[in-house]
Amino acid sequence: MNLQQLRKKSRSRLFQAISFSLLTAALPMAALAQAPQNSLALLDVSHCSLGTDAERQHCRNQQLSSKLAALHGEQVSGNASASNTVVAGNYTEAAKLGDADSWKTKEFMQDWGLEAMNAHHAYARGLTGNGIRVGIFDSGVGLDHPEFAGRDHQGLKIGELLADGSRCAPDYYLGGAYNPCFGTDGGRAQLDITYWDPDWARLLPPESMHLVDKTELLWVSHGTHVAGTVAANRDGSGMHGVAFGADFSSARLFADTAMWAHPVCVFFRFCEVLTIEPTASAFEDMYQQMNAADIRAMNHSWGLGREPENTEEMQEVFDNPNLAPLWPIIHAGSKSKGMIQVWAAGNSRYNLTPEESPIAGIYASLPRFFNDLEPYWLSVVNVRKGEENESAYVLSEYSMRCGLSKDWCIAAPGTDINSTVLGGQSLEGAVVQGPDGNFHLQGIESLQNATTYEYEDYTGTSMAAPHVTGALALLFERYPYLTNAQVRDVLLTTATDLGAPGVDDVYGWGMVNLKKAIEGYGQFRVDTDVNMVAKAGGT
Repeated sequence: MNLQQLRKKSRSRLFQAISFSLLTAALPMAALAQAPQNSLALLDVSHCSLGTDAERQHCRNQQLSSKLAALHGEQVSGNASASNTVVAGNYTEAAKLGDADSWKTKEFMQDWGLEAMNAHHAYARGLTGNGIRVGIFDSGVGLDHPEFAGRDHQGLKIGELLADGSRCAPDYYLGGAYNPCFGTDGGRAQLDITYWDPDWARLLPPESMHLVDKTELLWVSHGTHVAGTVAANRDGSGMHGVAFGADFSSARLFADTAMWAHPVCVFFRFCEVLTIEPTASAFEDMYQQMNAADIRAMNHSWGLGREPENTEEMQEVFDNPNLAPLWPIIHAGSKSKGMIQVWAAGNSRYNLTPEESPIAGIYASLPRFFNDLEPYWLSVVNVRKGEENESAYVLSEYSMRCGLSKDWCIAAPGTDINSTVLGGQSLEGAVVQGPDGNFHLQGIESLQNATTYEYEDYTGTSMAAPHVTGALALLFERYPYLTNAQVRDVLLTTATDLGAPGVDDVYGWGMVNLKKAIEGYGQFRVDTDVNMVAKAGGT
């Protein structure tokens, strides 16, 4: 195991802040167990390549240093955490055109969001998303999951532009001090790599002792879960996606991460992490490939680690020189071919009321700065089922509200959403230093051989956004004669109003309602020209 440089860096940074004497014979494991995070917890609202050096390091520390909590106790659902594994059931019910209720099979009911959005009414009209391709920009998708079998899904390889005009190879580097480049394969999930320091031998419970002095490899399933909600197969097993007949192209925003986990740095959340951050040229590569694949809508279930809280802070973040190179690239991504971009509004800590929730993040609110992006933008908040004396659907206590994005914002199910994940663990990995001085991973085959294909419940605006992306795929099939922007307006204007009457800053236009959306516009927001080049999809 050659992580001495990472270990030294981690400890030297740590000891600038605390004395080694704080390492006692027994750290309070109960406190660690209660930490409301795991290796996925901040993915929905964290993009650690942004901000100052200190802010980026703090973001990375918070993402990974508290992963020990995943070994103890129950994980909360407020930050896209995993719980309640569901065993696939047998498929016996037949579905019929014209009979919406016949589509409400056991597989359908595994995701309560399908019925909440009235997706069964779209299926009864023959709509599945067939012939439509959407994009997913996330932590990568495990395309070997059986729920993606038999489709034309794609994993895009994106990379930083190098001096010789070539692109960085995917997943070659883990990091290092000698200019390692960023490259990822969207058809492979991100890896979470942890070396468990020998000092854990006196602290871990017996059931976790096998980790000591080992390099643990785990899959990050966030992107795989998102993809399942969009387009998992309707095959009588597990669950199925909103647009189970659609295809997707997946690109990976997050490179693999490696951490030397020493008890002190884990406890104080100050562990150093090896990873490579995406560059503007990698973003440009991603958008070029997505548009070349004729992506109609792209799902973004990610955002900043700390989002602005008002218009003044929003302007400050927009003016941040670290972000400035991204704005024209993201702008061109939609304007070049009319791609709809679907953004998770963002997660927050517990909110007492929907009105007290923070406003949606800057990516979800970007048309505030580029007016011409508004027709191609969607911001998505997370609603849960209402309880006694509540409305049918209520903003999750952990969701941001629409805020400044209200005019292009919509609500969708995002609480306790069952979808596809990757299981399995390997303790046979190794992080090695190559001849160029940078770090590389060895032993990924051991995890690939140990991979299991499962289903879990996650919660977050990350889970709400792909419901909207899937709904768009159904409507693209329904309205082949409408532009992408026009289909987006159908989705918005047919939503079921929630909260204050009309478009409000909590729920925006309201809850997705596919039963109404498949019948056409709810209202015309702008002058609309339609070129009837094809008949409507479905029946």
